Amino acid sequence: MINDDATRVVIDKLGDQPGETLTPERVEAIQTAMHENLGRFINNTSYFVLGSYGEEERLRLETVRDQLASDAAALNSDDGVDAFLMDDILDLSEFFTSKFKLLVSYADRIVGVYEHSQGGHAWEAGYIDQSTYRDRTRAFYRTYETEEEQYAAYDGMFAHYLLSMGRVDRVYTWTTPEELRDCVADAYAPD
Repeated sequence: MINDDATRVVIDKLGDQPGETLTPERVEAIQTAMHENLGRFINNTSYFVLGSYGEEERLRLETVRDQLASDAAALNSDDGVDAFLMDDILDLSEFFTSKFKLLVSYADRIVGVYEHSQGGHAWEAGYIDQSTYRDRTRAFYRTYETEEEQYAAYDGMFAHYLLSMGRVDRVYTWTTPEELRDCVADAYAPD
């Protein structure tokens, strides 16, 4: 079995989760899959792009992913960049939540692109709203023309998450795909 202390710590936390007890065979399979994919985390600056996988929303997630990779390449930096969506990575576990927890544990940057609070990405936002992940996270959320549309898009819990991210200067708002691209470029522009 591969022995990697960082991976072992994450796997131990996953195995302690109710309903996610991991057999020795499953632990070995996760470790092997992580080591096959670790280069994207070790040799690169990694951007994990989160949000809704609805048809229209996914197009914007893919655009952000591609923009982050191409902007970094344009800087001609010696550091590699790997921007990815959750399903771009090899399936590491039959539990989506375990896979998500592993990926956020390794990602250098966590990029939330939000247009509403309906779907699994709302759970993901709640999970990354921990001090361990907060410094690596930026939230880009869509604003709507009317207060009624805004209220319908984001439930109270998710709206509060966005407000709290704003209080620590980790939130950006956008209304059009062009504004989203500009916000992402500004947020991750080199110092």
